[in-house]
Amino acid sequence: MKLALVQPSLRREWWLRRGDEVVATLWIPLFRRRAAAEVAGRRLTFEREGGLRSTYLVRDELTGEQLARFRPEGRHRVLELGDQRAQWKHLGLGKGYGFVGPDGKPLLRAKVSSGIARTTGEVEVADDVSEQDALVAAVLASFLLIRKAEDTASAAASTTTVTTSP
Repeated sequence: MKLALVQPSLRREWWLRRGDEVVATLWIPLFRRRAAAEVAGRRLTFEREGGLRSTYLVRDELTGEQLARFRPEGRHRVLELGDQRAQWKHLGLGKGYGFVGPDGKPLLRAKVSSGIARTTGEVEVADDVSEQDALVAAVLASFLLIRKAEDTASAAASTTTVTTSP
């Protein structure tokens, strides 16, 4: 499944589109540890637990059912989605990041591009992942990469060079 990540306005809202169809919507507040998404009419919440090496839980907002868990495991970060486990990895220069299964095969590949005011990208999920799991993994990967892009931009903006004259 190939999806396009688009930010249709300057609001903190992103769409995952398959062709012309919006299949998921993601909302990420600027200063909160939570986010929300809507996938196939189901409202999801992203809850962050912990400090620097946080765990994220993706839950159905109405039922509280946990759909996915993204957590640190040793030096790695692991996605637990249904009966699947995959490690979050950088896939190489220009290839973005992805969830890679124990067999070394990517379940998902994603990359984003940030401009001055908007963030866009692309997500590709393996065909053998169910549609619901694919969309949950896609919004989670999009969330992680948008936050990463914002953290990188924030760090770059706070770096200053001081020049002194002799």
